[in-house]
Amino acid sequence: MDQRLQPLLGLAPAWLGEGGPESGVVVASRVRLARNLADAPFPAQMQLGPASDFVRRAATALEGSIKDGCGLDPASLGAAECEFLVERSLASRDLIHAGRATWIYFDPRGLSAVMVNEEDHFRLQGYAAGLDLESALRRAQRLERRVRHHFELAAHPHYGYLTSCPTNAGSGMRGSLLLHLPALARAKAPLQRALQTARSSSLAVRGLHGEGSRALGRLYQISNQKTLGKSSAAQAQEVTDFGRGVADFEVKTRQALRDDPVARQDLVAEVAKAHARLLEAPSLTTAEALEILSTIRLAALAGLAEEVGHDYGPQEVLQQMFQIQPGHLQARLGREMEPGERDRTRAELLRAALHHPA
Repeated sequence: MDQRLQPLLGLAPAWLGEGGPESGVVVASRVRLARNLADAPFPAQMQLGPASDFVRRAATALEGSIKDGCGLDPASLGAAECEFLVERSLASRDLIHAGRATWIYFDPRGLSAVMVNEEDHFRLQGYAAGLDLESALRRAQRLERRVRHHFELAAHPHYGYLTSCPTNAGSGMRGSLLLHLPALARAKAPLQRALQTARSSSLAVRGLHGEGSRALGRLYQISNQKTLGKSSAAQAQEVTDFGRGVADFEVKTRQALRDDPVARQDLVAEVAKAHARLLEAPSLTTAEALEILSTIRLAALAGLAEEVGHDYGPQEVLQQMFQIQPGHLQARLGREMEPGERDRTRAELLRAALHHPA
């Protein structure tokens, strides 16, 4: 494990902490601002030499803009370390596999980060726990001011910021919410209605790690698609309003599940089955573990601890939903592992973490 990543291992990201607004449903908020240089080709068109020069300039300019900030060249890291950064939402796979000079700079607490030379020259990111895009936007804008001080940014007087992908032009802002929707997922039809409403409202619906990922563990990302015509604050408010509506829908669905004797009994039986799997399975894939943890967390959030026979806290379970992912798992062990070994180790560590030795 790269020594620069060691401080992250024993420190859960602040966006995964307790106490955020609507935190029983909305795990985290993230804002990303895409910005580009006015006097240079977009990253994909840059020659290798100029790309390296730009990364060095950007690293110098950004140094000190984040308290206790850490800067890394992804090319210096192993595959497991890169996966760990993706799972922490500090880097993207596009950045890691860019094939040109790139750089990341981040707050070890997980509240802000910059990706340099990904699809755009700068992707400035702010994070917050729960439903709090306002705080996440402020953190991203704080980084933007630093960048603007050192670089002239590409912008059009009518269209706004110019970006590598035209769909990001305008505000260049993506505001996203990570939602845990286990009750709606059980009801199926209500979940589909909620997701369809999101899409019809020009919101993108993605899986746990954004574009191209699956919705494992009933975790979904919802973000704005339109970036033209409105300010970042207005677009963030639209995502916030939708997220608040979905959170209310999920909470009411949990309440209905708890109040319906048949649905309640079915959930208790499902939790018992998931718990038995947790205790007995010699190995667990990421998908299997997330499914088990999602079911157990739903029971905790629905107030069924007494009926299911254990009192795991929702936050404890949520932390484990991230700790058992491949990058985190290998980072904890300090080495790369084959999938089969990861699955066996995941089952053992999960039992130990939830106080149930094999």
